[in-house]
Amino acid sequence: MQMAAAAAADLRTVTLAQTSPQGDGDDSPRPRQAACLVCRRSKIKCDWKPHQARCRRCVQLDCECVRPAYHPGRQKGIKNKRTGLDKALYQIDQAVKRARSTGQKSPDDDRILSHLQDLLSGVNTPEPPPTRGNYGSTSGNGDDDAYSDEGEEEEQDTVTMPDFIQRTEQSLAIDDAENPLQLLARASYIQPSPESRHGNSPQQAHTASTQGQTEDEIQAFFAPAQVHLDVGPDVDPVSLGLVSEDEADNLFNFFHRNLAHTRWGLDPRLYTVEFTRSRSAFLYTSIMAASALFLPSAAALSKRLSNHARTLAHRVMVNRYRSVEIVLAFMVNIPWMFPGQHSTDDETCTYISIANTVATDLSLHKSLVSPEMVGSGSGIGLARGDCMDPRSALAMDGFPEIDPWSERGRLLLRNRERAWISLFVLERGMSLARGRPFSVPMTRSLKDCDNWHRSEYADPLDGHLVSMAVLRRDLDALFATVRALCDGSQMASSDGSLIAQSIQGAIERFFDQWHTEWGVSIGKGPDRRLPPYVEILVTHTRLSIYGGVINHPTAPLEVRRFFHTAGLSSALNVMRAAIQGESQLQSMPNNTAIMISFAACFALTLSSYTTGGSALAPSVRNLIDETATVLERIGKVTRHRNGLSVMYGKYLKQIVRRAATGDGITGAPVRNMSMPVTETAPITTPNSFLEPQTIWPEPMHFSAMSDDQIVQALNQPGNDFEPSFGGLSWDDMTNFEWLYWPEVGI
Repeated sequence: MQMAAAAAADLRTVTLAQTSPQGDGDDSPRPRQAACLVCRRSKIKCDWKPHQARCRRCVQLDCECVRPAYHPGRQKGIKNKRTGLDKALYQIDQAVKRARSTGQKSPDDDRILSHLQDLLSGVNTPEPPPTRGNYGSTSGNGDDDAYSDEGEEEEQDTVTMPDFIQRTEQSLAIDDAENPLQLLARASYIQPSPESRHGNSPQQAHTASTQGQTEDEIQAFFAPAQVHLDVGPDVDPVSLGLVSEDEADNLFNFFHRNLAHTRWGLDPRLYTVEFTRSRSAFLYTSIMAASALFLPSAAALSKRLSNHARTLAHRVMVNRYRSVEIVLAFMVNIPWMFPGQHSTDDETCTYISIANTVATDLSLHKSLVSPEMVGSGSGIGLARGDCMDPRSALAMDGFPEIDPWSERGRLLLRNRERAWISLFVLERGMSLARGRPFSVPMTRSLKDCDNWHRSEYADPLDGHLVSMAVLRRDLDALFATVRALCDGSQMASSDGSLIAQSIQGAIERFFDQWHTEWGVSIGKGPDRRLPPYVEILVTHTRLSIYGGVINHPTAPLEVRRFFHTAGLSSALNVMRAAIQGESQLQSMPNNTAIMISFAACFALTLSSYTTGGSALAPSVRNLIDETATVLERIGKVTRHRNGLSVMYGKYLKQIVRRAATGDGITGAPVRNMSMPVTETAPITTPNSFLEPQTIWPEPMHFSAMSDDQIVQALNQPGNDFEPSFGGLSWDDMTNFEWLYWPEVGI
């Protein structure tokens, strides 16, 4: 083969590769195009069509779609990885070998060899370096690859070094002096200049090549936390054929319409099908799996999605994916988790722990405040370590191009805050129900969340969320007050009755203030009645406080006896709310079922200490039996629901039968008829205008009563406790080995 012919063939190959849309062997007719800067920054596939100016992700984010020039690079299968001078020498050597091996030289071959000799002889002559465009017009694919990598690297540097980071670094303020890892992450922003990167001699470049990789790895190790999205065709349920796109649309609509009031934290304006799918396969699958649980005709679909969601949860743990959506995904799975072999076998506590870890990694606990507002003389009283720049927050979440003051930016920033508040409420409720210590810390953003729901960008359910956050948050101060009153009763001059009234007054003022503030905001109907979920949560919280007072080691006997009526009233109200609100509790979370079961066991044990002639004990057993039936029905709302409430309902029926026959429940000792009955002070409420009139001669129907009627019934003569009863303790609850006292900190 002639050398000139070979060179011409090479030139034709290069030309075809640069101009043909199928230069790499792809049969697709669409032209090749580099990924846009937004998709490249998020490390996801840039999905675009030839007739569209923007890719799908840029359309979702409503931002400009900027695509750099496409450089095809080295073709697959070509093993020539030489670059720079080494590549040029190799090409010259190959051309000379081809010319020498040719049996008959042509004048063109001599001319090309002579030109090569002239180039080599003039290598020391200083000439202006050719432009990048000249290289692209005269070189083949390999040359493009040699220089396109440098150009793309410079483009990436400008993208990953936003202006707000430069402004922050120029201030030289050590905002996170208490966080060594954050300081190391800030140091990773310091990049070498382009001159120092490209101005080295070949020997220096070769020496630094091995060191440069190590330095890059070190910088990447200490880089600031960034989202790590769990997306891709290998985990996407639609790509895997688990669900169709039409089914996904229907399941998302069902969730936002019927389940959002159960699991707060998801703004329907943000979490559409397209946006959720592009952010997290775990959340995308979890929302659909939750919806399928409550659709009677979706048994097979529910099983597929539930299994896939469980697989994705373990994948997130192993690969350390992190995003706001992953925090929300763990919270979405918790309410309807299937029961295990034991009451503590479900992964609720594990999921909350991981969600808390991911949320802290992404700084969701920090207040979003501009750097200009933090500092001496600002007057807001926030430490720099407790704050985060809104621009930095959006960049961390993968939205550096979005203005934090735009509508989209405000929604995304509120989404971060909503996720943290939701995690706090969920974790506090789970800890109260399961008797576990609190793990989500009390942060400044939670202390200042009272008016967070009063915003033009608020979601309708933000009021419900904030109401429970305020209730859980302010409990700490109430616990401290009750603890101090109990501890102060150890003095010899203390009056137990006065201390009991002081404790009751503190508790009543706390809940009256909460009802005054939030009953108007989230209540429904002319009487502003709370939704069933919120009512159960509030009443269970009151019951937990009463139980904590009864079990407090320093509480005097008068205090424990004083609160037996209050505790029993709260326990009965929890069950009454569940029975009367059954139609609105079809998607009851597991945690609510545990709260109701605790109230039932609390009431059953207390009622066993009533006097022999009282109708209270059988009335309580009837109410518990009704509650158990409701729990079973809710847990079987669909054939594939498999709700945890079914197990609790069956267990409550079992212990009620045992209590009715006197087997298994430790009742009160036989009362000595010569011993006078000690009447305890009746509990009073602001609305206790009903005076005792008649003694209830037969079992009472608590499920049809109101709160005030229940209090009146409990205060009727004859519904007294045995004089030997000194208060309910853990020893009295040993019949319920699965049951743990709420961790209220009293």
